Amino acid sequence: MYKQLKLTLLFFLILFTFQGIRVYAQQTYAVSPSPEMKVSGTSTLHDWDMISKEASGKAKIRLSAGKVTAIQSVQISMKVASLKSGKSQMDKNAYNALKEEGHPEITFTMLEAHQDGGNDWKVSGRLQIAGETRTVPFMVQIKPEGEGISLHGSADVKLTDFKVDPPTAVFGTIKTGDEMTISVNMKLNPIN
Repeated sequence: MYKQLKLTLLFFLILFTFQGIRVYAQQTYAVSPSPEMKVSGTSTLHDWDMISKEASGKAKIRLSAGKVTAIQSVQISMKVASLKSGKSQMDKNAYNALKEEGHPEITFTMLEAHQDGGNDWKVSGRLQIAGETRTVPFMVQIKPEGEGISLHGSADVKLTDFKVDPPTAVFGTIKTGDEMTISVNMKLNPIN
């Protein structure tokens, strides 16, 4: 009787230990189809947006009690040529300015993440544009959504920080501003 009680207690102890590990274990997620990556800026003529619905990448995230408790890694890449403004000449000028032929992708690799209250996080990492890499902080909101995780955020950068000359058009009469905002809006799905 005592031996059976001891085995039962041992069984429950092991069961609860493994459940605890599962609750706090990190999970790897992949960028779901049709994310929205947007680059926004200004010019002497009008404000502009270029949007991509293509990106790939993975993240390792820890959840506990239905909340994100740690972001352990994030790697995202997007093809420069997937950015579209709806104006072919503007797209061509942007691809040339971003040196798309020699550097076809914009990439982000996380260095660190800190919770900034609730679902808000500051995620800093190496952003590579046109072959130049700079450390950039993204302010993001990240939270569980169904089986996956939703991620929305943005960062302000300067083209000249990446040695990119702001594009011009119409013989230099229309000039793009140096500052732009990179916005992300995506869902991350668990990889089984």
